[in-house]
Amino acid sequence: MDTPRAAAWGLVALAGAAAATAVAAPLYAHPGGPALAADLNHPVLLTGLAVLALAGAALLRSRRPDVRRAAGAGLAGAVVLGVLAVPAYGVVTDPMPVREWDVPAPDGSARRLVVERTSALTDPVWRIHVDAGTFPTARRWPVAQYRADPEFDFTKGVLEAYWPDPGHVRIIDLDHGHHDLRIAPDGRPLDRLDW
Repeated sequence: MDTPRAAAWGLVALAGAAAATAVAAPLYAHPGGPALAADLNHPVLLTGLAVLALAGAALLRSRRPDVRRAAGAGLAGAVVLGVLAVPAYGVVTDPMPVREWDVPAPDGSARRLVVERTSALTDPVWRIHVDAGTFPTARRWPVAQYRADPEFDFTKGVLEAYWPDPGHVRIIDLDHGHHDLRIAPDGRPLDRLDW
């Protein structure tokens, strides 16, 4: 078996998948679109992965043995660094995951209220959405998003989030204000949360 050739074709396939995802995810990341597309909507990261995979494939297909050996060593190192970078990426993009909720609807339907507080080491961004369905076909319906402004208001954020009944979600903000929002059976919010 020709290992460098098989690895090169694997890298070409990886590059194609990353490029296709980089193009398709933004097209489908809209209200009511697939939750998977919203989660994979990182076109810069995916494009960089595609370019690196194509460069690695080209180096592995070189006619010079020393270039192929160096490319193989570089590929092995990139895999090790990639495995180590996954937890680091999670820390950098969301260093405070303690304020997250993923609450299933009380009626047993495949709807979940999801509250995320993300921060790339900057001011927090709160994202609230309802995911309807099961993985990988779940649909995402945004309910609200808020970016804190440290100069003006620290009270906007989520203290608690839950379903008081199957047709409503309740968001309690950091100022202890209650926001009851109606949710359709398909997960679509009927009310908007204006902070």
